This record gives sequence, C-alpha cells and structure tokens, in this order.
Amino acid sequence: MKILYFTLLLNLLTTSITFSQCVIDAGENRNLCLEEINNSPQLFGTILSGDVIQVKWASTYYFPALNKTYFASNMLSDTTMLQPVINEHYEKTVTYYLTGITSNGQTCVDSVTINFSDWIFLTIDKAIGKKPQDSITLWIAAQSSWGHLSYAWSPNFMISDTTIENPIVWNDTTTFYHLTITDSLNCSVEDDIFEVYTTTSSSQDIRNDDLKIYPNPTIDILTFESKYPILEIEIFHLNGQKVMTSKHNIVDTSVLNQGIYIAKILFDNQESVTKLIVKR
Repeated sequence: MKILYFTLLLNLLTTSITFSQCVIDAGENRNLCLEEINNSPQLFGTILSGDVIQVKWASTYYFPALNKTYFASNMLSDTTMLQPVINEHYEKTVTYYLTGITSNGQTCVDSVTINFSDWIFLTIDKAIGKKPQDSITLWIAAQSSWGHLSYAWSPNFMISDTTIENPIVWNDTTTFYHLTITDSLNCSVEDDIFEVYTTTSSSQDIRNDDLKIYPNPTIDILTFESKYPILEIEIFHLNGQKVMTSKHNIVDTSVLNQGIYIAKILFDNQESVTKLIVKR
C-alpha cells in the first residue's frame, strides 16, 4: 500500500512539474544610448516556469516609402534564442514579443519595449573667424530623434550662457568650444568642436582649401601641405594642453593616445586651426 501511495505521489509531482504553467519574461523595458547601440546590444529573455522547449522573437515594421515590411529576422541575430543581439532597428521605439512553447503545446508571451537614442550629425563647418571685438552665435551639428534636454558648453570663457543651444561668444583669442548634448532619454553625445579663431586686419586668413592634412583620421604619420610656408605645427589636447610641437610638415602622432586633438598651424603672420583624429 505504501509503495502504491509513493508511486502515485511521484507521478503527481512529475505531472505537476511537467505541465506547470508556461511563464516567460522578455526583460525590462529600457533606453539604449548611442554607445550601447553601436556595441551589439542584446535582448534578455528568461524562462520563468514550464518545460519550454522552443522560443521565438517577433516584431514588425512597415516602411511605407518602400512598401516593405521588416520582421524580427531582419533586426535580430537569431529569433530562436533567448538573448539575441539587436543588429538593426527601423524606429526609435521598438517592441519585441517573446513567445515560449512547451512540450504539450502550451504557449506564453511577453514583450519588451526598447527606446533607441538615435542621433544625426550634420556635416557642417564649425570653424569661424572674427575680429577680437566682434561677437558671433554658436550653432550645433548633432540632433537627437528624442529632442534635447540640456546643453553644456565649455570652456566658460566669454560666452553668454553655457546651457543654451545657441550662445553668443565674444572671445578675444582663438578658442575651442566643446559641447555635450543630452536628450530626453538622458543619453549624451559630444558634438563637434567649435573653433572660433580671431583675426586682425594685418593677417591673411588661411582657408581650408589652402591647407591639406592627410590622412585624417590617422594612426601615425600626418602630412601638412599648404601653398604658404609652414613655420611650426602645434598639437593640443582638448583640455588645452600642448602635447606636441614640430617645425616640419610631417608629424609622427604614434606617441599620442587615441582621441581628438587640435592642430594649430603657424605661418608668417597668420595661422590655421583644425581638428585631428588619432586612432589606434
């Protein structure tokens, strides 16, 4: 009798475990900033209960201009695994649906919504010359699809307001203004360096067409060419620290860390300032 009782109890427990309710979790809703978007973000599905033997991610987006529908298979590295990589997205907000299927055909579904902080970087010249006594208005090149929450300009030098989109500056020396923009998802990007250089009536401006720097970005050797004789080249860190000086038009940057630098090219009674990118 006892043997029969324990056999029935074991069968009952086994049946309960085997056919427990199917519950699946697609993960927490979250915002993805640009750095994470560019670094293979993942979805984080989890099986909470049930003998789930198969999972499937689903999502669709219809693009009217092309009359084309995109599916999860176009967006994810693998729609049949719990934690696929997000390879592509077509909207700033995407909802992904995770379905689990048990051995007896029971299904369970959960969803997760991801907001993508997408940015457009306009290709515009952010270098302008002015006389020391003049004022100009700064502009920005980066635009978030979510709208901007705050601006932070630096340095706080001869500038009307470091917290607005288009401040006025009246710098009397060449200044590199740096901008950090934060969008409504609380994601931040670094906008392009804004160079405001000062000129005098006795100095001749060097236009971008008059100066060639290549390759830029570079991993080591930089070549500076101009129709005017180059007297000296100075390279600065963004914090203003001078890191290199050369009296030759070929500069070896292999000693510099990866990052963005400012190069000041000195001519006879004139100068030009430009941005350099060093890669490793």
